[in-house]
Amino acid sequence: MEELLNNFMRFIDAEADSEKEFDPDKKINEQFDYLFDETDFRIAMVKFEMDQLIDIPRTPKNYELSLRELCEKISELSKIKKANVPTFLKKKKSELAKITQEIAADLNKMFF
Repeated sequence: MEELLNNFMRFIDAEADSEKEFDPDKKINEQFDYLFDETDFRIAMVKFEMDQLIDIPRTPKNYELSLRELCEKISELSKIKKANVPTFLKKKKSELAKITQEIAADLNKMFF
């Protein structure tokens, strides 16, 4: 489980725009700010899923857990079967594209 947590932290660190440390024992939603928000966390999570080949169910309750608690739940999930990996990765790439489109739409609203 610690390895899973460390891997997830690596993806969070890659998305964070600040030097602020993400605390794995503090509720996820309490750590969002203007430099690291829910969108950044969603991107980190999708990239983590792709790396670990695990499909994490989307639920707002995930953000009310600490990252350590979430990783405990994730450790109970089954990895994607080898035959389903291409479809899974395609689905996750589509999720990343959708998030990117949401970011672009938000930026468009700010400037126009």
